[in-house]
Amino acid sequence: MRGVLAVYSSEPRTWYDEEVEALAALAANASVALTNAELYQRLVLEHEQSIAILSNVADGIVAVDRDGRVVLWNAAAERITGVPASEALGHTPFEVVRRELESELGGTNRLVPIMRGGEEVWLSLSEALMRDPSGAVAGRIFAFRDISAERVVDQMKSDFVSTVSHELRTPLTSIYGFAETLLRRDIGFTEDERQTFLGYIASESERLTGIVDALLNVARLDSGSLQVDLVPTDIGELLHEAVSDGSAPAVTNGHRFVVDLDDDVPAVRADPDKLRQVLGQLVENAVKYSPAGAVVRIEARTRPDAVEVTVADEGNGIPESELGLIFDKFYRGSEAQPGTGLGLFIAQGLVSAMGGRIWVRSEAGEGSRFTFALPVANT
Repeated sequence: MRGVLAVYSSEPRTWYDEEVEALAALAANASVALTNAELYQRLVLEHEQSIAILSNVADGIVAVDRDGRVVLWNAAAERITGVPASEALGHTPFEVVRRELESELGGTNRLVPIMRGGEEVWLSLSEALMRDPSGAVAGRIFAFRDISAERVVDQMKSDFVSTVSHELRTPLTSIYGFAETLLRRDIGFTEDERQTFLGYIASESERLTGIVDALLNVARLDSGSLQVDLVPTDIGELLHEAVSDGSAPAVTNGHRFVVDLDDDVPAVRADPDKLRQVLGQLVENAVKYSPAGAVVRIEARTRPDAVEVTVADEGNGIPESELGLIFDKFYRGSEAQPGTGLGLFIAQGLVSAMGGRIWVRSEAGEGSRFTFALPVANT
């Protein structure tokens, strides 16, 4: 900055050299003081801006000094670790989260588990070293985020791939085995035996097709490309079809089916094929999670502008902790049975695509009731 220092005298006079030098020194000192004040104000402003940025970023930011003690603990760090800044400042990270965060060379995207109360939290941690002019470490800055949810999804995906591989291998092995047996020329098969083998090949092929169709439906739901053809549909007819001998799964376990419809249940606005898939999945689940010989009830109730369909089983019920996850993709419950873990996710997607909604009520030891509602068809 440029400025002028003016000095006046009430009477005309000659200025001595030492007076001019003193005034020049005064001006220089004033200039330095002004420059320092401006630098201080700029530093204060930059500090406030940095604090505002660090307070609002989604990642946890922690800075430690030369002695390894916390000097910065932002709001995200409080939220992720559950430890307030007032308890973290002045302590080492180990004292705060019971876990060493530093490494010899720093690094990025290290996976570090910590405990938040009684819950294990996984952090993706990056570390930067601050060095003084001599090259010694003068401090460290840690940036981290909570990836616990991502780890759960990754584990579910891994389990899903393993499960699907097993589910695909089983029918393929059966198909290959029966086909190879039929091709043997050293054994003479009767016509009944051939028909039995071909029946197994057909049923296993149908099972294989069902798995592939499920995977395709998931892909269509994820991409939003699922097509539905909504027409007036007789819900009663489809309910009876779902529990007929040719459709109901695992009838050999002695399950009994009861269909209970309100009088004059109106037609619903639905895609018949998609509705069959939903009913088939819910009935299959009811059979799978019910003891042999149990009753599976299928009900249809008329509501204003909608029809509610319920599939109820007599199984052990769903733990309360799992009720909010039961329709998630890849999710398989604590009492998981063979399957891909996609059935209820697909059922929910199909019901939503038809303009309806689906939910579940369950109590331990009392079985589960899966209900979906579809709009009444306009007549």
